[in-house]
Amino acid sequence: MTVQEMLDAALAVVTEHNSVVGQGNPGFIDPTTLINNVKAAGGTSVDRLKALSYEDIISCMPLIGTIKPIAIAKDIAKIFRGKETVTTESRPVSAKKADKMTLRELIEAYDPEDADNSVGKRLSELAKGQKVIVFVTGRTVDVDTTFKLLQEVKQGYTGRSNIDVNGDIKETHLVGALPDNFVDENPLYRGRPLRPDGTCDQTNRSWNGVPDNVRKLIRVAIDCGSLKDISFERVHDIMDLAMNVDAFAKFSKRYPSAAIAYKNLTCGIGSLPTLKLILKREMGAGGTNRPFDNAKKVEWVVQKAAYGKVMSLNDVNFYQVYYNNQKK
Repeated sequence: MTVQEMLDAALAVVTEHNSVVGQGNPGFIDPTTLINNVKAAGGTSVDRLKALSYEDIISCMPLIGTIKPIAIAKDIAKIFRGKETVTTESRPVSAKKADKMTLRELIEAYDPEDADNSVGKRLSELAKGQKVIVFVTGRTVDVDTTFKLLQEVKQGYTGRSNIDVNGDIKETHLVGALPDNFVDENPLYRGRPLRPDGTCDQTNRSWNGVPDNVRKLIRVAIDCGSLKDISFERVHDIMDLAMNVDAFAKFSKRYPSAAIAYKNLTCGIGSLPTLKLILKREMGAGGTNRPFDNAKKVEWVVQKAAYGKVMSLNDVNFYQVYYNNQKK
């Protein structure tokens, strides 16, 4: 394996892990920062990556919370050493076996991101179109609470819209529905998400490795009118520049007005763009779980502007409005 292939394989493990714990929750690992830290620690050749222990990898992980994802670090170490192929897939449950499983067994085997399988279809039948799925955090199912709600429906009760779980009010979901999933927004194309590996769906190039401040400076440059030409060829030039180690400094010199705007926004005069979108998919078993396959299943939620107005994708940018207001 090449260095890039090893890093890509590590990213796949992190992406699968993050899809379960959910962004912003304890255990979430920022993939871009992790890879940058691994490279900074010397992981820039195959031999040096192989020499990294799982303790070394943990030290490179930007963590939320105090719990260290040791299992993920060990899987990545195995990938780097090439001793073991890490896989997160398990043998699917057959329809015949799903029919014989108990309610609790079905819930324990339920994969909310693959509700079209036999387990998901069986749960959907038993739920009778009622909301019975409750998540602990992210995409981790609360087995006990979900079991309780499914039992209620089986006894003839209607589903609940929410439920109190040890003092915490939890939203209930249909089988196959997923809670809000925050994803990275493309810095150059407003309202378009980057793929889990950071790939742009327009250029097929990845933003992985580009620091957050560089991404946001690029968006500010577009929003304040400094960067107007975003033709296809120009986009490739911008991404080439963004890959440089000193990209932020180079963009600042090229677009000084944007650099000043960025500085003002970081000082509290408004707020920087979050470059985050919410993939909100509400569907039952039998529907697609791939948001890019059906735009009707995707709801883009864009951050609020500095002056309190919520931007639509066709709205004027809030930076320009902000500066125009300052001139009055």
